[in-house]
Amino acid sequence: MCSLSTANAKFCLDFFRELSKRKRDENIFFSPLSLSAAFGMVVLGARGNTLKEIEKVFHFSEVLSNTNQENQHPSEKCKDAGEVHSQFQALLAAVSEPRPGCSLTIANRLFGEITYPFFQQYLDSTKKFYQAELEAVNFKYTEEEAREKINFWVENETNGKIKDLFSAGVIDPSTVLVLVNAIYFKGKWAVEFKKEDTKETYFQLNKNEKKTVQMMFQEGYFNMAFIKEPKIKVLELPYFNNELSMFILLPEVVCEDFTGLEQLECALTDEKLAGWTSSTRMQPLKVKVYLPQFKMEESYILNNTLQEMGVMNVFDWGKADLSGISKKNGLVVSKAIQKSFVEVNEEGTEAASAMGLVLMPLCGPVSYEFKADHPFLFFIRHNPTNTIVFFGRYSSP
Repeated sequence: MCSLSTANAKFCLDFFRELSKRKRDENIFFSPLSLSAAFGMVVLGARGNTLKEIEKVFHFSEVLSNTNQENQHPSEKCKDAGEVHSQFQALLAAVSEPRPGCSLTIANRLFGEITYPFFQQYLDSTKKFYQAELEAVNFKYTEEEAREKINFWVENETNGKIKDLFSAGVIDPSTVLVLVNAIYFKGKWAVEFKKEDTKETYFQLNKNEKKTVQMMFQEGYFNMAFIKEPKIKVLELPYFNNELSMFILLPEVVCEDFTGLEQLECALTDEKLAGWTSSTRMQPLKVKVYLPQFKMEESYILNNTLQEMGVMNVFDWGKADLSGISKKNGLVVSKAIQKSFVEVNEEGTEAASAMGLVLMPLCGPVSYEFKADHPFLFFIRHNPTNTIVFFGRYSSP
């Protein structure tokens, strides 16, 4: 069975590879879950080839119905199209549930031109399954007011962390439908990094270039795995309550390619990622952890990237079929934009009991080193559902 979490992981890596073509040596940070959920709302109103393209690229067509999974072969497609939306309803509720020590906001909304008559059934479905509504605005005559309204909504939904999602001129009178994703995350570590242990040191970008960073340090027991092919170390840093964790994939430094990052990115698949970070592969070890402080705020206009991946018709005035949203012709997704924010620092809560179940060997344990002083991949996972919420590459301070 291909669950929604698996489909999300597949799309995540597909999207990362496509984005990497344009941002070869740059930082990358995005939320595959938020993107999938937003296009799930589009799927509710998409028909024909427009629907098929989105389902294929986001791997929605591979998600099997829970009610039929015992009798279906894994290669069969889900006959119940509503199953994807029902799974989203449960998944988004679980991921966004308030929890102490972590602030996680995933805000999705569609803003549509006020002159278009939207079907009530569609509005009811977006609210039911995605806790979001399609809001009508006047793009045709008051585009600047509409832009400010959208920006204010995003800022409010992200506790003021994401401002000015749309810059002046991005929205014009020809805009019909705007797809908005706004993501904010800040979490407290289960075990904090002490500020007095943070030191300035070098982060090696490549063979010939390096920059200074504030490198955090702590030593303790963490889940860790050693992968032989490609040669990488995988470390899990849990957040408060252990519901969310950051996983860091750190390539070994090799001569021909300083970071080894390219080999890792080429080898990465959703099956390997799941295997490398599984409870059977990772084991609690005493580790000296060195991790740079960093803050990333990324903004992407996604039209071209998604078109390269195969989502074509929904952006095309002549081919888009969103007849499940409105009876009026000419409705398309004119802009798809995502802005993401993440901050990593020493902050955390003293939760020694989180590591208290690890049995201490009688002999002096070997202490391993995990030093993230060169480019690495990372992702934040919601552990109860095994869902990748955020994915990124840190390659430049």
